[in-house]
Amino acid sequence: MFNCLFKTETNDNKIINIIHKNLPTIVSIFALKPIDASTNNTNLKIKNEYFEKIGNSSGFIATTNGLVITNFHPISNRQLVYKILWNDKFFDCALFHYDDINDIAVLKLQVDKKQIFPTVKLGDATKISLGETVITIGNVLDEFEKTVSKGIVSGLSRYVKADSNYRGVLEYKGLIQTDAAINPGNSGGPLFNTQGQVIGITTLAVSGVENIGLAIPINPVKKILRDLKSFGAIKQVSLGVRYIIIDDLSKQTYNLPVNYGAFIVYGTSQPSVLTGSLAEKYGIKEGDIILEINNQPINLKHPINEYLKNVCMGDTIKLKILRDQKELIIKINMVN
Repeated sequence: MFNCLFKTETNDNKIINIIHKNLPTIVSIFALKPIDASTNNTNLKIKNEYFEKIGNSSGFIATTNGLVITNFHPISNRQLVYKILWNDKFFDCALFHYDDINDIAVLKLQVDKKQIFPTVKLGDATKISLGETVITIGNVLDEFEKTVSKGIVSGLSRYVKADSNYRGVLEYKGLIQTDAAINPGNSGGPLFNTQGQVIGITTLAVSGVENIGLAIPINPVKKILRDLKSFGAIKQVSLGVRYIIIDDLSKQTYNLPVNYGAFIVYGTSQPSVLTGSLAEKYGIKEGDIILEINNQPINLKHPINEYLKNVCMGDTIKLKILRDQKELIIKINMVN
């Protein structure tokens, strides 16, 4: 009994330390509409300017020079002004980069160059397990700043569709499901593991049910930050092939030996292995079937682009290819 009590106490202290260490990295992002000071709307005064609050979301600081990670959907209305609240002060910000498909945005805090910000540590979302403990920190309902909740990983690789006020229906793939409380205003905040690393970006809660929240895996963000550090810009990697994802119907149509993978079509008016591409350089041919990338099978839910979005320039990927009934392994270095 005493051992169990001691263990629980230790785990609680570990989580408390994670929270206190990372609270200074959390920001609130306000969506604001400029208004005249004489209006009766609920307004906010920032540096002699008046705004009506339209909404708020969360974010977290990822680099010492003030790059903030958040969701794109809460800041996608270009008719509004966005301000970041950090350390009880409002800051201007610029949209540094956004990934509309993955609903990720990188904002740059507009501050003195000498300002050094506290930062989170980024983990690896591919290594999380069902049932492991996770922690969220976010700004709920524009009233409860830096709200903390704890739960577990309830599901992996979830696919959902969600309505957006400004961008219609959004599709999300590969989401992390958690029962940690996610509420309006939490969007864009971090999902931590028990090592104090961010493994996801809290994105939305499923309406009509309790305790189902969803988060975007952090790995695409790691690629974005690596590219920015190495190249000063985001580099999109590509094999340079045209393909169709194989399912039962295409297997039958093209008389293929497998019902998964990416079939590099042949006999079309355009070449399916592009001239000068990495695929051509490493000997990939029309008619090949790319079965796996880095030991992960390719199918309708996980096409080639799904894997390449986490690959940076300079990385090496391993392809398993089926050619003339024989499996080949081809390693490709992703370079310009």
